[in-house]
Amino acid sequence: MIIIIRLFALYNENMKKFLCALAPLFLLGFTACSSSPDYFDYVSEYRSSVYIFSEDGEELKIYCSRREAPYSSDGIKGQLNDTVEIFYSSDATADEVHISVGDMQGDMNYRSVTRDFYLCFTAEDEGAASVQATLTVDGKEKTIDVPNVRDEGVIDGRKALQCVLEYDGERFAALTKGNRFLGEINIRLLYDEGCYYYVGVCDREGNTYAYLLDGTDGRVLAERG
Repeated sequence: MIIIIRLFALYNENMKKFLCALAPLFLLGFTACSSSPDYFDYVSEYRSSVYIFSEDGEELKIYCSRREAPYSSDGIKGQLNDTVEIFYSSDATADEVHISVGDMQGDMNYRSVTRDFYLCFTAEDEGAASVQATLTVDGKEKTIDVPNVRDEGVIDGRKALQCVLEYDGERFAALTKGNRFLGEINIRLLYDEGCYYYVGVCDREGNTYAYLLDGTDGRVLAERG
């Protein structure tokens, strides 16, 4: 019995030493996890797809986003909604434009400042290679295939954000307190003869620092703020 008690005591002593040795590792792991927020959780606008048709003086653009509503650049992420925005322009004069995309349809509103027609509705982006749209312009109807400019060679928004983090981690660190990020992030897919990403970081004072990235390799091409 005495031998068993001594062995038990020795076991307890060794176990205490083992747990003491592991304690700093557990603490380090906990600290690392708690001080590294997922910055993508603070994205208040993410334009994930852009569909464009351009032919014979007509242009149709469809932007698919998940964004805060109502939108406010205050550094605080609000409730997000799936949003589809449609823009139509033509060299020819048009009085009435109606569009149907999937299950959604409606009359487009003319905007005199930008000289185009606009319609916005709620729908989730499926990230398809293309979508079919039926345009009715002054009574004349036609169905067109609108391709998604974001093909297999274009990175997604999460990767674009990671590229900015690697490029300017100090800016994010300055707005990070513990496991919280004191700001909001905007990520927009852009297209101009190629794909780009706009990534904007907005603090609680409404100050925004912006980055323009190459859409294929994530290189930061320009910054402003």
